[in-house]
Amino acid sequence: MNSRERVSLALDHQEPDMVPIDLGSTENTTLSRIAYINLRKHLCLEPDPALYVINRMMDSVYPQEDLLDQFQIDFRPVRPSESYKSNTRELPDDSFYDEYHIRWKKALYYYDIIEYPLANSTIDDLPKAAFADPYESGRVEGIRNQAQYLYEKTDYALVVGHIAMGPFEMSGCLRGYENFLTDLYNDPKYAEALMDKNLEIAIGFWDVYLNEVGEYVQVVCQGDDLGTQMGPWISPKMYRQFIKPRHKQLFDFIRSKTNAKIFLHSCGSVYDLIPDLIEAGVQILSPVQRSAKKMDLQMLKKDFGKDICFWGGGIDTQQVLPNANVDEIKDHVSKTFDIMAPGGGWVFVPVHNIQADIPPRKIATIYKTAIEKRLYYKG
Repeated sequence: MNSRERVSLALDHQEPDMVPIDLGSTENTTLSRIAYINLRKHLCLEPDPALYVINRMMDSVYPQEDLLDQFQIDFRPVRPSESYKSNTRELPDDSFYDEYHIRWKKALYYYDIIEYPLANSTIDDLPKAAFADPYESGRVEGIRNQAQYLYEKTDYALVVGHIAMGPFEMSGCLRGYENFLTDLYNDPKYAEALMDKNLEIAIGFWDVYLNEVGEYVQVVCQGDDLGTQMGPWISPKMYRQFIKPRHKQLFDFIRSKTNAKIFLHSCGSVYDLIPDLIEAGVQILSPVQRSAKKMDLQMLKKDFGKDICFWGGGIDTQQVLPNANVDEIKDHVSKTFDIMAPGGGWVFVPVHNIQADIPPRKIATIYKTAIEKRLYYKG
């Protein structure tokens, strides 16, 4: 069974020959740049001459083929156009303005928002606000040829995604979360107008991308962080009122352009939203932040494992990976397979990106243990 067949069965809630393994198919299921450099050195691999940083703010990378082959990775990403230069404006203090005029500043390894362009705006200001233009020339240059080559010349499962934030998360980044969450109560007309604009842009991005690669990819990834460590940002009732109809519109549009499975990235505790996410059209949930409240893997698998696939939770990157020794990591990964593998519907990958301070020996242990455990034993 090849990787594409294996992934297809697993995402249809069946047991293939082996559990699919991911590393680097998305900007949130990979390694940070320093962790990647250290891992390559540990494995005696040559330095990566390309060193493709997917997400500048998180400093996450696309790993090279030699590492993916060594860890038996079943997925390959359709990478954004390397020739396209987004409309950013660099500043001399290690900060920059992005296409939305959000200002990001470097804080050691990562970039944080320090200016929210709509923080002091009103609904009347929205027509004059800066937003990304999905249809800007050059944005998808070369990606059709890339996807076609990967589809025809390899047997990996192909992933495209994280090309635009979802309507909830993007609104928080533009307005500031405190302002935006308050708007949902005090100025819902403005909050909905802002979400509608961000929904329009997200649909535009998927229109452009899926026109190029929709026939080749097996998984489409949309991000929209809905959870905190303790629970959803908003109540399930408010999710149903404000976000769910927009998610459904977005996912329906994606489904009209491709047969690929729809993957939602949402960090945090989202247990209480999962039934609504399924109804809205989500088929895969990632990253499965098992350290967050109510995100116990056994409970998730029991309550929702027949209706949604889980992509992640392979090892807790928040508490276990930084603090456990190698033997404890092996045990943690093995027990995760025992919980999540039965019945299919699961892709192995750590909860989120592996950070710069994680020793490479631990990272290698994660994937070597996964390779040992991934086989489905048939009676």
